[in-house]
Amino acid sequence: MGKRLWALVKKEFIQLKRDRRTLAMLIILPVLWLVAFGYAVNFDIEELRVAWIDEADNESSRKLWDHLQKNEHFQLIGTNWSRNLAKEAMEDGEIDAAVIIPKNYEWLSAKSKPLVWVDGSELFSSQSFVRYFQEAWGDVQQDHFEAVKSDVRETMTETGGSMEVDVGQLPQFQELTREIPAEQLPHFHESLKRGLQEQIQDNLDNRIEQVMEIFPNMSEVQPEVDILYNPDMKTVHFMIPGLVGLVLIFITTLMTALGIVKEKERGTLEQLAVSPLSSFELMLGKVLPYVLIALVDFLVVFAIGVWWFDVPFKGDVLPFFAVSLAFLVCSLGIGLLVSTVSETQQQAMQLAIFTLVPQFILSGFVFPLEAIPWGIRWISYLMPLTYYVPISRGVFLKGTEMAAFVQPALILTGLAVFVILIASLRFRRKLG
Repeated sequence: MGKRLWALVKKEFIQLKRDRRTLAMLIILPVLWLVAFGYAVNFDIEELRVAWIDEADNESSRKLWDHLQKNEHFQLIGTNWSRNLAKEAMEDGEIDAAVIIPKNYEWLSAKSKPLVWVDGSELFSSQSFVRYFQEAWGDVQQDHFEAVKSDVRETMTETGGSMEVDVGQLPQFQELTREIPAEQLPHFHESLKRGLQEQIQDNLDNRIEQVMEIFPNMSEVQPEVDILYNPDMKTVHFMIPGLVGLVLIFITTLMTALGIVKEKERGTLEQLAVSPLSSFELMLGKVLPYVLIALVDFLVVFAIGVWWFDVPFKGDVLPFFAVSLAFLVCSLGIGLLVSTVSETQQQAMQLAIFTLVPQFILSGFVFPLEAIPWGIRWISYLMPLTYYVPISRGVFLKGTEMAAFVQPALILTGLAVFVILIASLRFRRKLG
């Protein structure tokens, strides 16, 4: 049994040695994924784009401004904007939050609290901003409180007399010294003086605390935080718009790659190659059915997301469908390209997974792009899902007009044309 088992194991190793592509994927792929995903898996965003709207323009607002500028997590890109301009910028995805200081703002006034707008369509960005802003706000309040406490102490010290006590002038001291030897008087004098100063200091501290209790509760002077586009911070509202793209790219890429490679294995693709059909007609005939199936899949996934999971869709349907069609064509092009470099369905599956798994991790679907280091982030911009996810979330949750997504839409269309062009050239070469 041992010899037979060893012979079978040896045969498998020989086959793996001959199949260098599979061997390379088994050895190199885990290392690449570990390095890339190790840097990409990060929910903490180090830089958040914040607009500053100061309608008060007084000392209290300037102190808050100084503290926000010192915070390394805030990139203050908009100063003295109007509220309408800040909301438009947030809808277009240009800022993550806006801090609005109302008129007559004072740090102890509960009637004129700062207003904070946060983009709830980006779940982890909004959570990070709320956490960082609360830390900065706490620092500002503590500085204000300590400054007032210092002023109270100074005032009460001045009005309450000097802290220096001349115990030698006290009648009680003169009575006590009659019973104390002369050599012990200096030590007794210092001890008594120190005790009296500590008592005065304790009394002063107690009086300061009583005065500070007059100030309002700090919890009543907290800023008003308004989460826009996803007020309840629901994860499903954040995930579904991106999940529409992820499901489609997985289905279309695998479906196209495996379908065409199956024709190769059966030998029917070569039979079609010698038919009167041109290579372009043959490629189009093979791809069009998958385009139609992908469109049906898109409509089904879209309907389930909106009606089953109750995710709001606030944008225009037709422009969104047009961009989704470009995304589907790009996904089909990736599947067609994979099929041209694969000889078996196993190879097609391996290469498809190799291209699809990074889309899940590096596209911004789960982990924010801003949290991915630049050494890895550049890979994200080669993936169609990176451009589709912000478009989908913006149209679903914000109702953002497609004009705000001209750049990612054009890049996505360009990727689709490029991938289809490369895939068609390789497909023709294979048929030749």
